[in-house]
Amino acid sequence: MAGALLSNLFRQQFRLVVDEMKKVVQAELNAGKREFNIVNAIKHETVTRGLRSALATGNWGKDKQGDV
Repeated sequence: MAGALLSNLFRQQFRLVVDEMKKVVQAELNAGKREFNIVNAIKHETVTRGLRSALATGNWGKDKQGDV
């Protein structure tokens, strides 16, 4: 059960990172920049903050109705 919770939480947080990265890259391209550092577009703190919060509070995200 703990492994499933961690994997689902990580997946959610990773999707947030990817979505934010897409926004940053798109903004850079729209601004006309031909070169930019992709490392600056990746916000790893999002995953760290999400995992820490879940472990500290016991809140593992929104429960899906019907899950036991």
